[in-house]
Amino acid sequence: MKCYLRTWRLSDAKDLAAVLNHKHILNHLRDGLPFPYTERDGEAYIRAMLAADEKDTFAYAITVDDKVIGSIGAFRQGNIHRQTAELGYYLAEAYWGQGIMTNAIRQFCRMLFETTDILRIYAEPFSYTIGSRRALEKAGFTCEGTMKNNAVKNGKTVDMMLYSLTRNIEPYPVRRLSPEEIPPALKLCWQVFLQFEAPEYPPEGIAAFRASLEDRERTRQLSFYGAFDGDMLAGVLCMRKPQHIADFFVHAAYHRKGIGRKLFDAMRQDYETQVFTVHSSPYAVEVYRHLGFVPTDTEQMTDGLRYIPMKFEEKTVCT
Repeated sequence: MKCYLRTWRLSDAKDLAAVLNHKHILNHLRDGLPFPYTERDGEAYIRAMLAADEKDTFAYAITVDDKVIGSIGAFRQGNIHRQTAELGYYLAEAYWGQGIMTNAIRQFCRMLFETTDILRIYAEPFSYTIGSRRALEKAGFTCEGTMKNNAVKNGKTVDMMLYSLTRNIEPYPVRRLSPEEIPPALKLCWQVFLQFEAPEYPPEGIAAFRASLEDRERTRQLSFYGAFDGDMLAGVLCMRKPQHIADFFVHAAYHRKGIGRKLFDAMRQDYETQVFTVHSSPYAVEVYRHLGFVPTDTEQMTDGLRYIPMKFEEKTVCT
């Protein structure tokens, strides 16, 4: 289900009250919201958001079919943290578990980085709000740690988690892909394969590669890394256990920009043992040599696909 963000309207007060007039929602938020939450409370909040300094308060309604189903906002911090903003959000319980909050967080953070000078967005969910934490992680946030005994909620001392997302200063940032981003990643693999590698294979090999991309069980077992140019997926690296590169493709428009190296180095950070294998296509052998791989056997063929077994091994990794 697709959600949209927009500025608040006074006419949203009734829908906002319907979202917040539930104890289960309030148990996931900081104290201060009244219960029962009335339409008048909603109107007061909306008036406050509309009157706030737009350079310091960034508040939006989360909507589906123009109906308010939640809220998302960030608040600029002060002094030396003036380019940092704290993120807050909530969603009507009927819409949980549908990827809507992840989508909203992505939209909001992208907009904030593109239209303001904010460099870092952070969130502090309670440790027990598993759904909220997963939404942050799927949206690209990094968990920086646990803040022990950091709050008292409903008479109990609870831990909170610290998550952050920073503006991408370096070109072509790399991160783990969310489940929603995997189909576009597989599409990129297929397109680049057709352009650069398929000419070296018989129809049998091309069909075998296509089948591997369409194999859902195989895909489920892969870890996907993506390099981005803004919203554009520029390159993909897929890993399967134990430490084998299953697919590794960079969009033609981004060749010779160091994206392959960035993907490889980012992936390496997730492994303590720095030993990796790959079955390189003839076309990619020199690319893997450049990354430090060496052949471990002669050229072989399986299901019409020619490949050279190669291996990378290093005892330590720079961090």
